[in-house]
Amino acid sequence: MNTPNIGWLYFKDYYRINNNQVQLFQNAPRQKGEQRDRYFQSHYKVKNAVVLSKAFNAGISTQFQVLPPVEELQFTTTYPGLILGTGYIHETGELGEFKLGFFFDHATGYPCIPGSTVKGCLRSMFPQKENKEVADKKEKYNYLASVIRELTGLEGKIIERNELGEDFDQKEHPKRKKFIDMLEREIFDGEKTVLNLDGTPKEKDSKIVYQPISVYERDIFFDGYIVSSKHPVIKRSTYQNSNPFIGDDYITPHINRKKPELSPFTNPIPLMFLKILPEVTIQFQFDLKDGLFTKGQKRDLFRRMLLDFGIGAKTNVGYGQFEEGFEGWPLGKETNTETMQRNEPAPYNGRIKQNERLEAVVVDQSKKLVKAIVHGNELKLEMAVKNCPENGTLVQVKINTINKKNEILQVGFERMI
Repeated sequence: MNTPNIGWLYFKDYYRINNNQVQLFQNAPRQKGEQRDRYFQSHYKVKNAVVLSKAFNAGISTQFQVLPPVEELQFTTTYPGLILGTGYIHETGELGEFKLGFFFDHATGYPCIPGSTVKGCLRSMFPQKENKEVADKKEKYNYLASVIRELTGLEGKIIERNELGEDFDQKEHPKRKKFIDMLEREIFDGEKTVLNLDGTPKEKDSKIVYQPISVYERDIFFDGYIVSSKHPVIKRSTYQNSNPFIGDDYITPHINRKKPELSPFTNPIPLMFLKILPEVTIQFQFDLKDGLFTKGQKRDLFRRMLLDFGIGAKTNVGYGQFEEGFEGWPLGKETNTETMQRNEPAPYNGRIKQNERLEAVVVDQSKKLVKAIVHGNELKLEMAVKNCPENGTLVQVKINTINKKNEILQVGFERMI
């Protein structure tokens, strides 16, 4: 094999000497101790360097790209990075090796986020009414309602009719639950509601009646793939990489298996694992269909959910989180043509709270000022952004800072509309 891919290097060649897996363990000292540890550390040091020295190759990664028309989202990983496939076995119990598995595409050997993972991650944010093991159902209904309220082009009567307004967050809201349940079944199960003659959902024994959607009309989740890497050059004694996109990291568990009560006082044992580095741009791609929401609204729903919760392993400690910026949103990506033709931001009537999102229009590129219509008032606000779009550009921003009078002081740029 002249150009072995990274997946093969990590899972196959990693445990071989001269392409022979048996030889690695036959040559190892039999007794546990420093000699055996040095043997394996020496072997894995070389193998680790081979894996980590692989530079990003866009020609390989873009083989995952699905031909348009598809809905796309581009995000950039933040520190400490992204972890995928930790459930795969990758450990012999010896020192010096990567201790966790990682997901690589079988054909290209490149990291990717399987479409099934994307779909499962997004569904985990829904209440999943029929699954009794899912907790925090009420919080999930309220969270989704708050996101739906912000979707561009959504008619106010849909919000009112389905009790999605903020006024219902602390009340019983059966219509909200039914609507979100229907949306979940449409997106993830490929089922739509059977309607009565008056257009209301048909029910039987107090349950909504569903029917299958044609396989050609269902929402499809494709693999997410790496588009580019802007991570700085890595120079170490064992390897160098001019365009890195994967790297090593460590967890340091404090575990005393003999006396668990002494675990907080036990010296940590560093365990090395593989990750996608920060500042790596990943593209998600979907084939979405119009239904309860337009495909553009579904895409924006997914965008907010992925930015809020991230994807992959260890998201609770910061991995798998994303940001998006001006450079990641080229002109012409918006699929909602009505939105593209507007030159005024949609009025915002939501909460004045940090991280709430609203629309604005750039009015002074040099001073990074935008105009927003908040609760009927026209406001000029400072926008935190590295490269400010041109005057007249519609943008989505989030509230960064507010004062004691509950007035917005600064917003942060998220994307162009």
